Amino acid sequence: MVTISKRLSLVIFFVAGFIFIGIGIASIIDSNIPRYVEISEKINPNQSGIFTPDMNVGNIANIYLNGSQATVLVVDPNNKLILNKTDVSGIFNHTIKAEVNGKLKIQIINDGGSSLNLNLGAYSKASPLAFSGQMMLIITGIVVIGLGLRTRMQS
Repeated sequence: MVTISKRLSLVIFFVAGFIFIGIGIASIIDSNIPRYVEISEKINPNQSGIFTPDMNVGNIANIYLNGSQATVLVVDPNNKLILNKTDVSGIFNHTIKAEVNGKLKIQIINDGGSSLNLNLGAYSKASPLAFSGQMMLIITGIVVIGLGLRTRMQS
């Protein structure tokens, strides 16, 4: 059986705890930086697709449509209509620049009788759901450090 000194076990618990906390904090910082995300999708007739990239001021979203007749609606986080294109047919390519921080709502509606090819590229941040996982990492780190202190006090 391997025996570990109390000092070494305390160091191991502290290092492991601080690693958990460091990864959690780094992940929180990283998830608030928008990354360019691309989506390719085929929208069938009489259906729509809604995309909500979480953007910062100055970030761009590029919408490229090809195929059927469509309607393109883009609304900013304050519910202000940015783009309203109806009866779009053929090839449509439009770039939108975010003027406020928050989630843009991009809705593409296929009004035609054939499939619509959509390529969407936009800067977006991580969802708020990711925050719960990051907090779990930080809490785990605190618990591991607490266990290290507890084993130290029991000696």
